[in-house]
Amino acid sequence: MSKRDLIIEKSIEILSERTIASTSIQDITNACGISKGAFYLSFKSKEELLIAIFEYILRDMTAKYQRLLNLQLEPREKLTQYFMLSFQLFEENSSFISTHVRELIYIVDKDVIEKIHDHFRVADHMTLTILREVYDSKINDSQYDLLICIRGMMKGYAEFIVMQKQTIDYYELSKLLVKRIDTLVEIDAQPLITKEMYEKNPRNCMHTQKEDIIVEIENCKDNYADNSFITDTFKLLLDELQKERPRKALLLGMSSNLTSSNHLRWLAVLVKQYSNEI
Repeated sequence: MSKRDLIIEKSIEILSERTIASTSIQDITNACGISKGAFYLSFKSKEELLIAIFEYILRDMTAKYQRLLNLQLEPREKLTQYFMLSFQLFEENSSFISTHVRELIYIVDKDVIEKIHDHFRVADHMTLTILREVYDSKINDSQYDLLICIRGMMKGYAEFIVMQKQTIDYYELSKLLVKRIDTLVEIDAQPLITKEMYEKNPRNCMHTQKEDIIVEIENCKDNYADNSFITDTFKLLLDELQKERPRKALLLGMSSNLTSSNHLRWLAVLVKQYSNEI
């Protein structure tokens, strides 16, 4: 685990019960067993740390979805597991996010917002991938309408669970959602949201570019300068991405080298998605 990841994980434990304002950098460094100097090598301030935590949580969620996509499951069961994982992740992180979201609103900038949109874009891509596995050509025209319907159903159930403080069997709920989607797929109605409409917003573009991977590698380099295995992986990836036709097998092999660190799992997701698109 890198020092940056250590600081983030310990801070999540501390900040699950306290605000950022009532937590000092000394509190954080004491929990990590590091000096303040070591903290400032990774983060300039508590505010920068809070942004990094939110991004860390989003990356962890995305990595878990990617692992689910990689499983050799029957497609309908994979869709059920996808919903169940979504509710579990919501339950695990809702307390921290609800406690600190207002603090985050006041400190985010344009670049941070773009990163958050990147995560939602990838999440949409994963949802569509599973839907296509289950329903194949049946949803060629309706997949984007289905995507929006799914967002609405999941948001509605999540709000009900939180606001009503209800205990619900997530697996049974997930199976119910799959049945609801079956009904939507079979409905004989002209879909409203087309691919062109959905991708009119560049943020919704489903294609991962090699430039996205290169930028992410550059952002991660300094944190792994003392890890020869990771730095060699970075170099191999960068060298391969410079080629006109990067080799898919090599990229996929390198992506598996990145899954040992939470901070790198987002990079692994980008590499895998790019590999599957070339």
